[in-house]
Amino acid sequence: MKADDSSLDPNQYRTVHESAVALLNKADAIGRFPTPVSDVMDAAQLKVAPISAFDLGALQHFIKQAGDKAGQFVRAALDKVRGIFDVHADIVHIDPALGKEQQTFLKFHEAGHKVIPHQRGLYKFIQDCTKHLRPEVADLFEREANTFASVVLFQNDGFARMTADFEFGIKVPMTHARKFGASAYAGIREYVRRSTKACVVVVFDPTETCNVHGMKAPVRRAEFSQDYRTRFGSLVLPDAIVPGHDLMACVPIGNRKMSSPQSFELIDRNGERHEFVGEGFKTPYNTFVLIHCVDTLNASLLVGSLA
Repeated sequence: MKADDSSLDPNQYRTVHESAVALLNKADAIGRFPTPVSDVMDAAQLKVAPISAFDLGALQHFIKQAGDKAGQFVRAALDKVRGIFDVHADIVHIDPALGKEQQTFLKFHEAGHKVIPHQRGLYKFIQDCTKHLRPEVADLFEREANTFASVVLFQNDGFARMTADFEFGIKVPMTHARKFGASAYAGIREYVRRSTKACVVVVFDPTETCNVHGMKAPVRRAEFSQDYRTRFGSLVLPDAIVPGHDLMACVPIGNRKMSSPQSFELIDRNGERHEFVGEGFKTPYNTFVLIHCVDTLNASLLVGSLA
């Protein structure tokens, strides 16, 4: 399972959240759909490069415009990321091969590197000295920028308030994510993060055939609501699930894009059994299985701070 890419402690979250909300207000973006990318980037005083550094055919042209130092920085980053913040030029470069929703998220992510107070200065120092952030600092900065992007993209608690009016289920975030200009992936994760229900979304890579079990679904990552963690702790998952695992019945197979709701039980920290319901949605790139504890269905979505 991939490493966590967004969790922060309360103090870290507070700083990121305040910066993101301030940018939303500066851009007058709240209540406008989809979230207005150009206005947000203007408010951050950032430009999106018209000729992306990810267009390898245009790289030499970029170097002539920005200089050798910037070109070297870009070359070093191209193999590792899909977005770049050029701190000296206040320009972001986004991989044009990505889908529109992914590009939007990355633009807000790169804006986070500039707007989050402690990040911009350190990135400028690092680029001036051609040095590198320590791995643990780089990981924290990426998690902060991901959280910043989510707060901006989903207009703070706007997505949570909108989806709270509907019966809990996987179609709700899928439908409303489009309104904000977000992908289903981002919408489902935000839905779970903001929920006061005991729920989890497990993200799988595409199913594969295997000799022993016939097929398997590799686990990519899982997102937990706070109530789930409080009541049940973590969800122990193997690297891949196979037929016979409770969640496998929730994975759409063949030409199916959705699975019907499936019931199973999980045991909480006190040893008590609880009924869970799971349902899945499949894209060419990932499968999402949303599970929730039936006992908590009367709870409402969290619309305040995540900290």
